[in-house]
Amino acid sequence: MKNNVFLDYYMHLQYQVMYQKLIDLGFASIGFCEKYDSPVFNLALVDKELTEKELSSIESEFDKLNRKSSIYFETREDLNLLKGFIEARQYKKNWEDSWMFYSNDDIDKSNFESVKKVETQEDLHIYLDTFNKCYQKDDPQNPYGELGDYVDIASKSWEKLHESNKIEYFTIFKGDEPVAVSTLTNFAGVGYISNVGSLKSVRGEGFGKLATLYCVDKSKNNGNTEHCLATEEGQYPNEFYKRIGFTTRFTAVGYVKD
Repeated sequence: MKNNVFLDYYMHLQYQVMYQKLIDLGFASIGFCEKYDSPVFNLALVDKELTEKELSSIESEFDKLNRKSSIYFETREDLNLLKGFIEARQYKKNWEDSWMFYSNDDIDKSNFESVKKVETQEDLHIYLDTFNKCYQKDDPQNPYGELGDYVDIASKSWEKLHESNKIEYFTIFKGDEPVAVSTLTNFAGVGYISNVGSLKSVRGEGFGKLATLYCVDKSKNNGNTEHCLATEEGQYPNEFYKRIGFTTRFTAVGYVKD
């Protein structure tokens, strides 16, 4: 799958998860998040050079949505002119995603019996409570900090999408204690892994690896051909996923207008 096709699929994968609206402008696709105003969650995916008129159209849409104008594109040589074009119009680089894909054939399934799929409201409560405990501030292995309102988004996403199997939540247990979580979102042959976390008390015991590779195996069983996640170069998660079999296929950048 070409990278630009993958990114377009990813936008649709996130519809009703992180994006409440997808706006197709023909030359760009805009994802809009009602809950958060961060440019990371409100962006225009672009795969070509833009004209002044096209950029104005994008900015007009963001004005209507009460969001900063945010342009997201793959970091490749033929888009360097796009980079220069928007930089000359007061856009600055805000973030860079490292898109990582699972590259190994074998998966150790020996501890898969410790994983429970969220099927009921009680399961969901346990998952969300554990998820929240896994993401705390001042954690050197967690660059994202506390979850805050994202817990509510996670809850509503499951309510809307779990019956169709677009989204699947998993809780990992150490005996009877829930100690780690992960999420798999399925769309058009793509299995996207997110929300991976483990309690500080069990770090180093392999639960984060188990939570991730269970999602990879489930993605394969679901018939997906791409099993992926996004991190940032230089952060702990990026190095962690490299160790357990993921490789960076490409990067993409977000530019935001001051």
